[in-house]
Amino acid sequence: MNHRLRCLALAALLPFSLAQVVLAQAPTPGERWRSTTSMEAMGMKLPPTTVEVCSPKGAEDGPPPATNEDCQAVNERRTPKSYSFDMQCKDGTTGSMEMTQESPTKWSGKMVVNSEGRQMTMRTTSEKLPGECDASEMERRMNKMMAAGAAQQAKACLEGARAGNSEQFVGANASCKDKASVDAYCSNSRTMSGYSGLASRVRFATTGAGARSVSPSWRTALADTGKLCKFEPETVRKEYCSSAQAKREWKFLAEECPELAKPLAQRECAGRDFTTPVAPAFRDFCSAAAAAGRSGGSGAGGGGGGGAGAGGAAGGTGSGAASTGVVDATTPAAGQQDPNKPAGDQPQTPTDKAKEAVQRGREALKGLFGR
Repeated sequence: MNHRLRCLALAALLPFSLAQVVLAQAPTPGERWRSTTSMEAMGMKLPPTTVEVCSPKGAEDGPPPATNEDCQAVNERRTPKSYSFDMQCKDGTTGSMEMTQESPTKWSGKMVVNSEGRQMTMRTTSEKLPGECDASEMERRMNKMMAAGAAQQAKACLEGARAGNSEQFVGANASCKDKASVDAYCSNSRTMSGYSGLASRVRFATTGAGARSVSPSWRTALADTGKLCKFEPETVRKEYCSSAQAKREWKFLAEECPELAKPLAQRECAGRDFTTPVAPAFRDFCSAAAAAGRSGGSGAGGGGGGGAGAGGAAGGTGSGAASTGVVDATTPAAGQQDPNKPAGDQPQTPTDKAKEAVQRGREALKGLFGR
């Protein structure tokens, strides 16, 4: 059995195991062969595929069939005109490969793979083509493809780290494990905006439609990130809550710090209307508090035993503050309009009637003075 036949056997497996092809990097004089493979599995026949490979000239004896940490070739058998081996994999998959020389320029082969009670049969024919080739070109192309793929993966991981895409770093399907991207993800997660983004994922995944439409890893994104990055989410939350009001980080305060936001909202926002407006310094806070109340706000903490913010939902380490949200925006206070109804359906409040009377007076004065 010569090295040419091994190359043809690898060509049959090329669509499934490119990474297993091992050839020399330096240019190697070779012969061109065309292999056509057809497959049949579970009663279905797939269209044949054709590839061209380059086999080294005069390489009568080469390395054994390619193996990896999950599968290996055993029981290798050779004759002057045939080559066969068996395959065994850790997951229980088994198989066999047989190649036969029909003429100096033609080979045929058959491979059978058994996995989880199902069988796949692959048949291959190979014929020699005129002309010479570089037998190491395949590896160079493959290495180039692998390098490009690795670069794209690294770029995607770094972009995901900066965006706080937790599913790329934690959970069963995490794909980014290189140190550079993990360090970037952990660094971002410790920032106020990074923490807030993770906490928002937890809330969305544990309430309403989000519980059915997102990855399960979102539910524990904050706790899992804390484990990966070696920080305690509740400690980070309290640290940022302590400075959120001074820094006017109203959205973070309203969503993540209910023990501070709720009394502030009751004092500065509740019951305010046209006649008693919100103080200018707290307008942004009251808007953020109202939004947090409509979306559940810091009520996500209830998932962790009554903790504050998403810390309770993720790991049950909340501060124990109330988990009913910052502002209850679902029921209008006396004299206020219902935000859930269209404007045309709203009953007029005393404030509205006063505004309308003032406006009518202004229009009358304009008519008197011709303006």
